[in-house]
Amino acid sequence: MPSRYLGLTPRPGFGVRLPDVVLPTMYRIFKELNVVANIMLSYHRETGPEDVIASLNPRDFLKGHTGTSIKEYISKARKLSDLYSVVVEIEADHVSLMASPERAIKRISGAAFEYGLTDEEIRESLNYIEKEMKEAKEVGGVEFVTVDTCELVDLGVDKLSESEVLARYESEVPEDVRRSLEKKYIGKVFTFLGPEYCIEVKFSRIDVARLALKYLKSIEYVEKVYSLVETYLGPVGLEVALDELPELTPVKDLVFYLNELRDRGLNINFIAPNVGFRKREDYAGELGELRERLEVLSTVAKSFGTLLSIHSGSGAHPYSDKGIGVWETVRDATSGLVKYKVSGIFIQLLLEVMARFPRGSRPRTLYEEIFSTVHDYLIKEVEKRGYLYSPELEQMLRRYEDEVRKGLREEMDPRADFFRHYFFLFQTVRDSRGFRYLREKVLELYREDEELRKAYERELAHLLTRFLTKLGYVNNAIRWRTIHIA
Repeated sequence: MPSRYLGLTPRPGFGVRLPDVVLPTMYRIFKELNVVANIMLSYHRETGPEDVIASLNPRDFLKGHTGTSIKEYISKARKLSDLYSVVVEIEADHVSLMASPERAIKRISGAAFEYGLTDEEIRESLNYIEKEMKEAKEVGGVEFVTVDTCELVDLGVDKLSESEVLARYESEVPEDVRRSLEKKYIGKVFTFLGPEYCIEVKFSRIDVARLALKYLKSIEYVEKVYSLVETYLGPVGLEVALDELPELTPVKDLVFYLNELRDRGLNINFIAPNVGFRKREDYAGELGELRERLEVLSTVAKSFGTLLSIHSGSGAHPYSDKGIGVWETVRDATSGLVKYKVSGIFIQLLLEVMARFPRGSRPRTLYEEIFSTVHDYLIKEVEKRGYLYSPELEQMLRRYEDEVRKGLREEMDPRADFFRHYFFLFQTVRDSRGFRYLREKVLELYREDEELRKAYERELAHLLTRFLTKLGYVNNAIRWRTIHIA
């Protein structure tokens, strides 16, 4: 059964960092629960072209850090979907304009957001995206793409006075663009009907000036990146990511962003605002506030023919469910009309299963090697102020050492903060020959150790079933359909 574009069908999005490990059980559960889903990896960060995956150039060290190439994850996702007779949509996630994967990794691990790209960095990103799309095309393409231009959003505008905003707006935004924007927004009321309320949004001139300076460049390059994607893959489903901006997405900002995309002729299936989630952390806010925030954002998005996509969906560990009641709140607040993405949780689960094996066993021994390697690598990064250095990483390492010394945490605890955020490094570290030796050891162990494989498959099946049930995706393959009216 071929992969296919799923339109606006509410669905989960699953990162498959090690396809041979996660896909068989995942597909079996899809078949049992009548689920259609999205299979993805983040371009630039998690996956990359084959030659980049094999590269010994230090600049490529964290490009495609899973060691799984674009060609590998697409071909295996499609081949196994045929074998298990399940429908999946294959996605190129976070096709991004970015300065470097290192900067993005530090940002999503808690470091400060760095805004801005040079013209050269933009050119390099576009050239790299073209290279990624060529490889995707060679292996049959993808049905969906998420575009991320967050590093072009100018957050500094929000800190300026009104006079400073207007001065920049009048000097930086061409007069014809200003006239068009002001005619479009000022004096107009944008009305959105929610389940129990009506939302009215009005824009002043200072609002228009602020939003134009903040977002127009990001919007311009969403259009350019999608056009580049379309050149190689043809029309595909489109999502836009704003989730990695370090602020909750204001309603007025979402209205402006979606309206500008629509005016450029871009039909956005999903939009991923920042809803207060942090990667690999449980949601710490009030569920009532989360529910209201999601209801309002979802109401606005649906008025544009768009659904919300929730990123950073994994919690502090595989069994935390992003916090008690969070998944149910997401489902209820959006009436189930939502896409919810998780990725690293599946490899995090594998490492936890390996860590529970008896000391001296093959799985436990390999887990200890992985933990020690990641720990030592990060210690060196901090000492030399390397690419991944941040004060937040330094604090994580210090906290782990203090907790172990005080007896508050066991050594090599898979839930230590630094390891939860950086365990992915075991898939990218190389030996003297450039071989991703730990990644290959894990795959070899998984093939050969039946006890480990059965333990992991059992827990993965339980995790997926709970996830799909709580978010309301069970039977989505038969509950949702599109009616075409020509």
